[in-house]
Amino acid sequence: MDPGAFLCIFDASGEEGQVFDPCEYVNTCDSGLYCVQPKLAGECDPQALGCCLPFCDTSLANTCPGQGQECLSWWGEDPPKPGLEKLGLCGLPQ
Repeated sequence: MDPGAFLCIFDASGEEGQVFDPCEYVNTCDSGLYCVQPKLAGECDPQALGCCLPFCDTSLANTCPGQGQECLSWWGEDPPKPGLEKLGLCGLPQ
């Protein structure tokens, strides 16, 4: 399987899984959010294994909800996949 691929999985978030909620697995965040390291947002619990943060569009104005967050390229320094060049994730610049 392509490690850069996106796929649909069962939503196990229940009442949780909202922005800045703690998470342990990718399917414990609501749709449009991803479970990442808590250090990417000051609003996240630093003791949690993960934190739900939103995807964003790098070509648009910053719409990230956290203090000091920016729309960071999903791909980091790697070249983006065709058709996903504008894919980003809200986070604090590292």
